Amino acid sequence: MRVLIIGNPIAGTGKAISRIEEFAQVLERRGHRTEIFLTSGAGSAAERARTIDSSLDRLVIAGGDGTVNEVLNGIPDPSRVPLFHFPVGTANQLALSLGLPSEMELLANALEKGKILKADLGLAGDRRFLMLLTAGFDAAVTEEVKRHRNGGLGYIGYVIPIVKTIAYHKPVRLKVILDEHTEVTGATVMLLKVRLYGGFLVFAEDARLNSGCFHVCVFREGSVSRIVSYALAGLTRTSSYHTDIMRFRARSVRIESDNCVPVEADGDHYGTTPVTVRLEPSVVPLITSG
Repeated sequence: MRVLIIGNPIAGTGKAISRIEEFAQVLERRGHRTEIFLTSGAGSAAERARTIDSSLDRLVIAGGDGTVNEVLNGIPDPSRVPLFHFPVGTANQLALSLGLPSEMELLANALEKGKILKADLGLAGDRRFLMLLTAGFDAAVTEEVKRHRNGGLGYIGYVIPIVKTIAYHKPVRLKVILDEHTEVTGATVMLLKVRLYGGFLVFAEDARLNSGCFHVCVFREGSVSRIVSYALAGLTRTSSYHTDIMRFRARSVRIESDNCVPVEADGDHYGTTPVTVRLEPSVVPLITSG
C-alpha cells in the first residue's frame, strides 16, 4: 500500500517524532511505501492534505484531535481515502472511539486489516468536524489554550487556561434551535458524536461516530459551582441523572446569543456564535481496530 503520514511534531507533550518514525519503519518492513510529512505550523497539515492524489491507499494522521480536524478540512473529498488516527496527542478521542491500540505492531495490523467505519460528517458552515462541537465554557477554555499555547501541551497544559477561564468567566445565555423547531436555552451546549469527552468524561453514553445524529447536551447554568458539578457528573458517569443537563437528538442545530460566545470543534477553537450546524450521515471512511 501507499501510505502518507501527516504528523504533528508537537502533539501531546511534544515527543511525537520518534513514534512517527518508528511507525513508518514498521510499515516499510511490511512492504508498504511510506511518506512522512511533518507539520510546521497551523495550516500546514491542511495544505498537505489538499495535494493528495488518487494513488494514495491510506492517510495516517499522527497527532491529536486538532490535527485530525485540520487534515479533515484540507482533504478535497473526505469520502475517498480511508483515514487512520495514529494517537500521539493529548486526549486522542478519535483513536479511543475507534478502539485503536497503542502498540506499534498492533497499530500496523489495524492499518492493514482493520474494518472501515463510515462516520457521519458534521458541518458548521463550511468547516468540517468528526467528533464534537461546543459553545460556552469549555470552548472558552479552548480559546484560552490557543491564545497561550507554545509547543507541546499534554493535560497539564490545560490547567492554567481552565483556572483563568473560571476566574474571569461570566455565564452566558445561549439559544439552541434543534431541527428548526425545538428551542431551548442554556449556558453551555455540546453536540457530541463520541461517547468520551476529553478522553475520560461521559455526557452522552450512546453517542457514536455513525449514529446518524448529534447527541445534544444543553447545560442550564454557567456558575462555577454548576460547572464543577457537571464535570464531576461526567467523570463519574452519572450525567444522565443530572437535572440541569437537558438532552436531545438532532441533525441540524443553530446556536445563537446576544454576545459573541466562543465555539470549538474537535478540540480546536472554531470562532464565535452564531453558528449553524448540520449532519451528513456516513461520509468519512475511518479505519477501526477491526
